[in-house]
Amino acid sequence: MANLVNLKKGVAVGSDLASIAGSDITRVVEAASTNGAIAIPDRGEKQVFITKGTAANLTLAAPTATTHDGVVIDIVSTTAAAHTITATTIGFNAGDAAGDVCTFGAAIGNQLRVVAYQGEWYVLNNIGGTLA
Repeated sequence: MANLVNLKKGVAVGSDLASIAGSDITRVVEAASTNGAIAIPDRGEKQVFITKGTAANLTLAAPTATTHDGVVIDIVSTTAAAHTITATTIGFNAGDAAGDVCTFGAAIGNQLRVVAYQGEWYVLNNIGGTLA
């Protein structure tokens, strides 16, 4: 098994995968119980669970090209409300103002999964959301 990677305390180590050896593999989990900004981690993945009982208005700033490339953020609704996620300035999928807001239908389990690449947020998965 030449491509095994050992994960221990968030650090990847593997002789066959020298490009990631010693780098941090991080996953941050947080709850969004109020309106506000979603902080972008420097690397890894972030899972945001919306727990606000009424419609939450969340913002996601533009990622920094190169610095945030590959960062993945999952936003999941745990309440049945029409939450909105706004990608400030750039929109989703380089959509600018024509695609800068994702509005969830009022259902538990709605999800938006985005990845940062070269200063843009690209949608990887969208369950129950409308981009406009």
